[in-house]
Amino acid sequence: MITLTLQDILFAAVLAFALTWLIMSFGHMIQSVWSKPTEFDYLPKDMNKVLQKCYHLFPRDIVQFHGETFRRGMKVRVRTNQHKIFEGQLIGLNNENMLCVLTNRYIVAHELDKIEEMNILC
Repeated sequence: MITLTLQDILFAAVLAFALTWLIMSFGHMIQSVWSKPTEFDYLPKDMNKVLQKCYHLFPRDIVQFHGETFRRGMKVRVRTNQHKIFEGQLIGLNNENMLCVLTNRYIVAHELDKIEEMNILC
């Protein structure tokens, strides 16, 4: 017969808590890496070449989102399901449902399924 002391039970509880916390932290870290939007930094002198490559990578110039139509070149504000907001010029959509937006500093590619809201800016 196995006898458990109060010290054994407390040790098991603390160990279970620590392992659970460690696994949950690791899971959140992996999830944040997978759901992070892809950002590309670009130099102003290379702008035309970069835009041509983006147009090639994101060929669909009309995007349907929540019943609204967005076209390439429109200024848009995008809010993701992680409540991150970015604004810029719509570049297009690719066949993998990735939306591309040219901001003041970055070119952001983000999954259309993970976007909560998209509005046209004046």
